[in-house]
Amino acid sequence: MDLHATKSNLQLADAVMNRMAAELSSVSGRASFWRSLGLGFVGLGLGAALGLVFVGYSFVTRNSDNQTLLTSAIVEALNQVQLRANAEGTVQLEPHEIQLAKGQTIAISPDSRVRLDPGAKVQADGEMRIQLPSISIPQAVTPRANTKIPIITNFTVFKSVPFDKGHVSTGWIFLTSAQKIPTSQYCYYIERDEDPDTALKIDIADDGIMETKNTASSSFDMAAAFKRCVWFAKSAQ
Repeated sequence: MDLHATKSNLQLADAVMNRMAAELSSVSGRASFWRSLGLGFVGLGLGAALGLVFVGYSFVTRNSDNQTLLTSAIVEALNQVQLRANAEGTVQLEPHEIQLAKGQTIAISPDSRVRLDPGAKVQADGEMRIQLPSISIPQAVTPRANTKIPIITNFTVFKSVPFDKGHVSTGWIFLTSAQKIPTSQYCYYIERDEDPDTALKIDIADDGIMETKNTASSSFDMAAAFKRCVWFAKSAQ
């Protein structure tokens, strides 16, 4: 259809073109808005995801540190654990009587310790009690022809002398009761406390020779303690 280019038609054509341009601008603006809104949501999602990743990593790192601290605490506690045990049983000495030569004496120190032969066997069942052997001294009578004197093996005679806060004890080790001279001797210092587990014991000498390795504190006079050892003298036979 042909329209004459009148003034009214030209104005109408301009109005329609301006309206179409406005509609296009409106549609383009709405599309840009939604596009920008979508990009904003995408950026927000990426930021939230990255934040969650950092938060999770911090939790993992903190838990690893806590695990390390817990492991160190357990190891330190195990290193400081001390186990204590008490043995109970019955020790019997056979025979129950010891016969000594005329004029010979024997004494057992109150703070003495009983030592067993390395090859001996001890069987314990029930409550442990130590029964001291009875000592009988023979009188000056005519011995019977068939009398047999039992031989006691491996016993120790102790001599104790007060020193400092405890005692210096010397042990004379006899292999048999027929011996007149001890096989070996040793000397030690002992300082007892109310708790037997905390008793202080220091080895001083063996067979009259002072220990070269001193495990005592610097305040302990080893030389003075050595002079208190009572060594067996041959003249005392």
